[in-house]
Amino acid sequence: MIREEFAQFLGKLRETSNNGGDIDAYVKEYEHKNVYFYNDGCIKKILASEKNIMLTTDLVNAALGLIGSDRIMNPKLVNPFIPGELGYRNAEPDILLTNNRDGDTPRDRISIEVQHEDKRVFRDRLVLYVARLTSNMARKGKEPQLENLNVIGFQFFNAFPESANYRHTVQLCNQEQQVYFDRQTVTLIEVEKFFKDAERFADDSSRLAQWLRAIDTLNREADFSEFANDPVFKVLQNEVKLCNFSSRYLMTVDMSDYDKAMERYEGAMDKAEEIAKGLLKDGVPMEIIVRNTGLSEKKIREL
Repeated sequence: MIREEFAQFLGKLRETSNNGGDIDAYVKEYEHKNVYFYNDGCIKKILASEKNIMLTTDLVNAALGLIGSDRIMNPKLVNPFIPGELGYRNAEPDILLTNNRDGDTPRDRISIEVQHEDKRVFRDRLVLYVARLTSNMARKGKEPQLENLNVIGFQFFNAFPESANYRHTVQLCNQEQQVYFDRQTVTLIEVEKFFKDAERFADDSSRLAQWLRAIDTLNREADFSEFANDPVFKVLQNEVKLCNFSSRYLMTVDMSDYDKAMERYEGAMDKAEEIAKGLLKDGVPMEIIVRNTGLSEKKIREL
């Protein structure tokens, strides 16, 4: 499901519960559907799970552009998913990992965050994450031994709208862009820019681009055959199935963006329906209307 569809699903689930309905039966009706991967509760269950550490490791290396001996090899989850629980809500990332390196090389600390709204607030929050994660490396009474900190943010707004890139590496630099401290890195991935400028990135075969396309395909529940032979994406395809999420867990999934998501979704649907009505009136073939509005044939015939 795309974000708006998942928000609608969660809203009806809460409504079913409030009316004393059978939420297990309601969820079962959708068990063949995919959850919206970038929802906080969904990405936490999928990536902060010990059994899916292969998925998380692959995504982290893709996001950071790490290859060869620089790759994250054997990360450990600091805040693993607890079945049925989202965990405590605070100003810390949903997914946090550590990775030991050989010899005297400092340990890696990696966090993953997803943000859909309000870029100003998120910038403040991101700086707070970096500060807290850094301060947690210092032990009282001992000389600070700072680790390699990588904060990865999947954003649905543009942090750098004038830039042609969708992936940005942010570090402490001087006015000549010389890196002052290379053990503290923020990697921002502008998801919407990647798809809005799809033609520009059509030849991007990087692992990160493959991940973004695979996730988008699963969210839209489109043909996944392009990715089906990849062992990592094959696992991902199974893990996003709604049948893996209990009704109890889904009831705890964050609903804070429900109203905004539904407002956008309903507005888009109203507009699509008006367009479909006009095309029907003009005698446009059904397959063209479906392709241009995103509405199902059944919905169009009901108009």
